Amino acid sequence: PWTFCHEERSGAPSTFLHNLLSTHLRAWDFVTGEALASSVPTVFSFAEDPRDKRAFMMMSKSANTLQQFCFGGEGDILGMGENAIVHRVQLSHTTPDGAHRDENWTSVNIGLESSGHTITQRGAVCDSTTKNDAVEEWDAAVKRPFSLAKMLAFLQNSSEAGLAKRLRLANLLNSDKRVLYFYGLGLGLSTNAYNQNEYKFELMLLSKYEEEFSTYTMREFMEEYVAVPSSVEVDEKRRAIQKLQSEFTITSVKVFLVSLLNAFRDLTLMGVQAFDFNHLNNVLVSRDYRQVRLIDIDGNAQGSIDYPAIDFSSKSSLSPRPTPPQRPCLDVDLNILLPSVIEQLMLGKGRGKSFVSNKRSEIWHAKEEEGKEMLRRILVENFYSTSNKNGLDDEAKGKLQQHVKKLAEWFYALLKKQPPWNNWTHDIYDAMRCIDHLPIS
Repeated sequence: PWTFCHEERSGAPSTFLHNLLSTHLRAWDFVTGEALASSVPTVFSFAEDPRDKRAFMMMSKSANTLQQFCFGGEGDILGMGENAIVHRVQLSHTTPDGAHRDENWTSVNIGLESSGHTITQRGAVCDSTTKNDAVEEWDAAVKRPFSLAKMLAFLQNSSEAGLAKRLRLANLLNSDKRVLYFYGLGLGLSTNAYNQNEYKFELMLLSKYEEEFSTYTMREFMEEYVAVPSSVEVDEKRRAIQKLQSEFTITSVKVFLVSLLNAFRDLTLMGVQAFDFNHLNNVLVSRDYRQVRLIDIDGNAQGSIDYPAIDFSSKSSLSPRPTPPQRPCLDVDLNILLPSVIEQLMLGKGRGKSFVSNKRSEIWHAKEEEGKEMLRRILVENFYSTSNKNGLDDEAKGKLQQHVKKLAEWFYALLKKQPPWNNWTHDIYDAMRCIDHLPIS
């Protein structure tokens, strides 16, 4: 039911695909129900084999001519994961009178009705009579699954689409915008990359594209943070990495980690049960490195949190009381990546991942005081080398040594999971308590 065949023939205008149906991507807001359409005709590409990801990268924006497919230009493709590809598409609100249609639209492209009010990109509300004077572009990130099975999976109530609709309603709980959820559902057209006479309709999820975050993932940030500048060949990139590393202070480390953990807590506040933190591509980082934003918000399609019922299964004649429920918390694995991220932030600035691995091993196997001394030396080199070079007076040197000592004590206890941080990766609240006590002065 998803596919049909159409042959484009040169010199025969009646065979143009847009004479048969609308080639504009259509979209609907999850909450308001407002209708949108892509500003230009947009036809994507696909392959029967979901592993052939390159075949999903082509796009045609042909209007009043034959469909011509080419690989997306810079900015057209925002990212690609195991399950889906994300495109950047400009959308506009449609109007009942068809005022949104321009020369790219044909008689078969009927404008969809929308409500009497439209929300502009800046968030201002305007009446439909003044829409032509308003900014109505909606910069969208369009997520296309690689297979029908994945498409159907994200439409389930407990998965991304259903969850995203509920999160829109819980928007007040995401006032800091640390969770990037999906705003609407799209219906688009795509062609087989290996048989361009075969077309199908696809359902897609839409979120709002933001330049500040764009495609800068936490994985890319960590790679640049630990990169050895002298090993970067491109001058412009090397200067950008040096600027990042020189300006990233111990306070920046704390702000970054607090933003990450607060984002996990925001998911909990909104009733999300799980988040997949097994890789760093699920987290976007702002260009000032102060904020993070979570994507792929529903790990393993577990849906919303179910408050655990009291377990009576262990009830026996000797133990008539039921077992108390486990305290609910976000299902997120903090045992693997989070310790690694903190180790790289503290030890690896401009030194490379191998340095972090080697020093971690040395500190772990050294006697406690020797390990802490190594930590103090590395922390001074990473975060306070400028202060030492500028020549501090005795009082300032004493304060710096005291601060670095406290910082080393905190990190050593975290690294080896010693009290009071022996359970700091148990859940997000224990992790938040630990990061809250990272000394910054």
